[in-house]
Amino acid sequence: MNKNDALNCILEVIDKSNKIIILPHILPDGDTIGASMALCLALKEMKKDPYILLDEEIPSNIQFLNYVKIYKNLPEYFEYDLVISVDCSDVDRLGERVKWIKNDINSLNIDHHITNTYFARYNMVYSDAAATAEVIYDLIKDFKISMTKEIATCLYTGLSTDTGSFKYDNTSSQTHRIAASLLENHIDLNFINTQLYQNKPLYKVKLLGDVLNTLSFYFNDRVAVLSITQDILKKHNARVEDIDGFIEYARDIQGVEVGILLKEMNECEIKVGFRSKYNVDVSKIAQNFHGGGHKKASGCTIYDHIDCAKQQVIEVVKNYL
Repeated sequence: MNKNDALNCILEVIDKSNKIIILPHILPDGDTIGASMALCLALKEMKKDPYILLDEEIPSNIQFLNYVKIYKNLPEYFEYDLVISVDCSDVDRLGERVKWIKNDINSLNIDHHITNTYFARYNMVYSDAAATAEVIYDLIKDFKISMTKEIATCLYTGLSTDTGSFKYDNTSSQTHRIAASLLENHIDLNFINTQLYQNKPLYKVKLLGDVLNTLSFYFNDRVAVLSITQDILKKHNARVEDIDGFIEYARDIQGVEVGILLKEMNECEIKVGFRSKYNVDVSKIAQNFHGGGHKKASGCTIYDHIDCAKQQVIEVVKNYL
């Protein structure tokens, strides 16, 4: 099936559906929340009945996207006929909410990760898109509804956060064209940028200080590693979501090619993030641990103590420098 036929099929599935579950990924970021909320608003414009389901709180810098409520559970009466995952490369990114993907109910996977496993009945995966918000933008255009200021704000947030405010090299001419189109809907750019990048709570700045104290270097300072433990989080009464963006402090050091952040979810579950500055394909590193993502931004989970996980990662990374 070619791309146009696949898109027409997906549009038909959405058109015939009414009660729809939307699933952002775990440890949510601006793209998965912005894209999910834009999709939810668009479906409401189409007189559908969508629910966004997420177990976790969203990070403080994107809580200004409060146009629709995000639920932790479905109402008992809600018999859904379509479930849509947003920005999830595989089912592990859904956590326990994977239970909502069932063989007898239509499922749609909307994503932009090159490592996507195409786990749904229908898959809309554009790996050349800078963000899933780009994919949702294209989909909403085909819905034949008006682009509202609220929808545009959500999509712009997704684009901005997943491109590092348009400075990562996943940013394309198409990304800029979409951003320009969204700006035409009179979104409040100053407000969005202030909320995303210039409004950090004090505890988060102090948390960053402790995380930076864990900084270590390997392979002639070409690899920089940061670690965050549950003890550090408890000290600042912080959540794992609060460290979004901290990995950039490792990658952005002069001479560093790969930045790594290890996050202790519990004693034997470590989330590992990888960021590459130049030519190292960190998605291949992540795949060694059954993870994935993009060439310059990937992640995985290692089920071990944090020090052991760090050693495993270092041993693998040296093969890719």
